[in-house]
Amino acid sequence: MAKQYSTSNTSYDEEEVTVERSYIAEDPTIQKDNMYNEEEYLAEVGEMNCYCVPTRVSGMKDFMFRTLGWTILNKEQILAAFTAAFTQILEAVTGALIAGVSPALALQSTWLMNVFTALIGGRPGMISGTTPFIGIALADLVQTNGVEYVYYAVMFGGFLQFIFGLLGLGALLRFVPYPVVQGFSNAMALYIVAAQFRFGKVSPDKSFLSEFGGRNLVQAGHSWSHITDGDSSWIAGSHLNILCIHLCVAFVICLGLPKLTRIIPSSFVALFVCTFVEHVFIRTPFSFRSATIEDYVTVKTPTLIPIWLDDNITLPPVNLDTFRKIYLYGLAVFGTGLCESLLATHIVDELTEIKGSKNRVAIGQGIANVVAAIFGGMGGSGSIGQSLVANHSDGITNLSTFLTGSFILLFVYAAYDMVNIIPLGAIAGIMVWAAFQLVDWESILQAISALIPLCLRDRLNLDCKTPRADSLIMLSVMAFTLCLDLSIGLLSGVLIATFVYVWDSSTRVIVEREVRSEETNNVTYNVTGPLFFATAEGFSDIFPLEEIQFDPDEVVINLEGAEIYDYSGMVALKKVYDRFADLGKVVALSSISLTSRRLMEKTAYMWQGVNFLEVEEGDQQTIDQSIDMK
Repeated sequence: MAKQYSTSNTSYDEEEVTVERSYIAEDPTIQKDNMYNEEEYLAEVGEMNCYCVPTRVSGMKDFMFRTLGWTILNKEQILAAFTAAFTQILEAVTGALIAGVSPALALQSTWLMNVFTALIGGRPGMISGTTPFIGIALADLVQTNGVEYVYYAVMFGGFLQFIFGLLGLGALLRFVPYPVVQGFSNAMALYIVAAQFRFGKVSPDKSFLSEFGGRNLVQAGHSWSHITDGDSSWIAGSHLNILCIHLCVAFVICLGLPKLTRIIPSSFVALFVCTFVEHVFIRTPFSFRSATIEDYVTVKTPTLIPIWLDDNITLPPVNLDTFRKIYLYGLAVFGTGLCESLLATHIVDELTEIKGSKNRVAIGQGIANVVAAIFGGMGGSGSIGQSLVANHSDGITNLSTFLTGSFILLFVYAAYDMVNIIPLGAIAGIMVWAAFQLVDWESILQAISALIPLCLRDRLNLDCKTPRADSLIMLSVMAFTLCLDLSIGLLSGVLIATFVYVWDSSTRVIVEREVRSEETNNVTYNVTGPLFFATAEGFSDIFPLEEIQFDPDEVVINLEGAEIYDYSGMVALKKVYDRFADLGKVVALSSISLTSRRLMEKTAYMWQGVNFLEVEEGDQQTIDQSIDMK
């Protein structure tokens, strides 16, 4: 059965490529031209098994036939990877410039990480490589100790990511509330758009290392500092105008072409059209031009040998002093890379509606970071922007990730002239389109609805209001991510959401006093809600001595609707029990849930001498029998 894949705009089934073949060797009368007429095989999108399923390739004609069928089947994966490779080169270079290192380190990491995450396993369709956030994490280390320490810091961070995935801690992502994901997506969209303004200050004679190098790990306003920077000036005249025209043309093509056809990815068409217009209709007949990748950075071919064998690298000794210098930055690479990778996985999961393994992603990222550092790279993480470019171009498999790395390898080592002619405006337009797709527009409308009064919502017919606390969480994550750092934004969102949940749960404990008749000598308190550290004090205050001293002599605390979660809840319950017992009343705890009983049994000493009432199944009356928890 063919699997079904889907993107944000369309869904389609895997195509079945059928090749009719016959291998009846005992019948020599069969002509070779009629070999392809009997046996069928299934080639799935994104797989490389067409040369060995159902049999190994036989002859040049069979090889060519299978290659053609595989290429037609995977044309979206190939073109999506080709486009993502162009756009990722600039993102990787920006990360290197922010860190204050050579772009060769970022390009080396980017192609290695894409290839290795595709081979060892990772999220299909997720593109990895050096990102600006990784550059931020390493910038202070480069400035303080030198680039030689970067390799060990990245290895340490990658090792921690590997251990994180090996221990199955990827499940911790379920503690990230959806408003945090919404806020992070919106913040990343604004960050991507703001990053494109760097191209408006391109100057071939200026070193970008002096502009970006040496920034702090946490620096307020880092997202827009390049826009408000007064030390660098904007490109003047027609260069900036043509760049903006390229940006608009690429954005319109990416946005509108998928509504007409999806035969060729719209981002690839935008790259081709802008490059063709730049060199044929602008530069050839006129003297005008706009900035290209060559104006932004000169791509130098890195050396593909282990760092211990590279004579150009002087590595620090492997000792405790070196570890003291790199461990904080290794932790920064671990945290920043892991956060970005897992959130990128979550976003791609939402786009494709196919769930990826968070632990597998962490393991793949860890191994890829270690390998990249060994071969002279600066590490990286999952790239949300490039993953969106690939996925919206139907690049949804590991083949697309693998080919992205392969194309970057080809561009860096052989075809860098092809990269240099791409207009920066085309790259900026594609990234702005990716940011447009990344924004959760519904969350913006929900936040607006939460902030305006009910009468205005009714007048505007807005029925999408969410709790104000959720809107606050989303806006806080956006603000912290844009103004400070990705990890701080994520952590702040989780902490605010946790506080909101605890505060809300602390008001959920309800105690109902029940006396069946005035003649009876007993009273029942029906407790409903969670008993934990946030509700413990309030629960105790419900039973003041001034009131409970007038209760009947027999008291039953019914916990059928309650749940005890921690030691604070147990202490509060025991305090109420002792308060009744000190007044000389006969007290019993009734209808304790199984999970609460298991928790209480672990501190059995606390409940010695406490009366518990059991309830027979199907009988609503409590049995007048007391037991001790031993």
